[in-house]
Amino acid sequence: MELKTVVIAERQTLLREGVRKIIESEPDLSVVAACESSAELIAAVRTLRPSAAIVDVGLKPRGGIDLTFWAKEHRPDTKIILFADDLDDDDVVRSIAAGADGFLLKDTDWSDLLGYVRAVLQGHLYVPERLAKKLSTKLFRMLSGERNGNEHMQSLSERFRLTEKEYEISLLMARGLSNRQIAEALMYSDGTVRNYVSNVYEKIGIRDRAKAVIFLREAGFQQLHG
Repeated sequence: MELKTVVIAERQTLLREGVRKIIESEPDLSVVAACESSAELIAAVRTLRPSAAIVDVGLKPRGGIDLTFWAKEHRPDTKIILFADDLDDDDVVRSIAAGADGFLLKDTDWSDLLGYVRAVLQGHLYVPERLAKKLSTKLFRMLSGERNGNEHMQSLSERFRLTEKEYEISLLMARGLSNRQIAEALMYSDGTVRNYVSNVYEKIGIRDRAKAVIFLREAGFQQLHG
């Protein structure tokens, strides 16, 4: 019987220890680290190379989605299971884009938890029904708006002489994302995002971030994101 190793990263001590006890009740599963911060998680994943990590989305100072990006770059063989009270549709899409292998909701019946963890360890993407419905709704909105979106993109890009990447950055700026959040969402370096943002500022003729966001929204860059 092959032993699978698990790291748990959760801010709440009772929850962290509860999950640990459930997993360690199984002879083929071993919890090799229990972390309460993102720094502890990064150290554990880097040195212990666990089979899976259960990661609190709200972990500090780096959140679970950001940590998923990191893990998939540095330890791609480790399965990442995001642990959350709930997620909105955008965060579900971002999590999957980051490489998340599964999701656990904190109100999951603990008797089902082992089955979900095992499913991910076996290579399945596990998405709870509540999050799957949000994902399907988000994808439907994205696909149904694709034709109009292409026309909208062409119109705005021509108006402000934006490249495709600058248009993409403008959309995220209009949604209020910071440079760091844009870098995480698009998997760009911070420097690359800064350069694109500077290009956008130059082309719309505004240097103040708050004013630029208002301008982009009024120009129509938020239309496809309701």
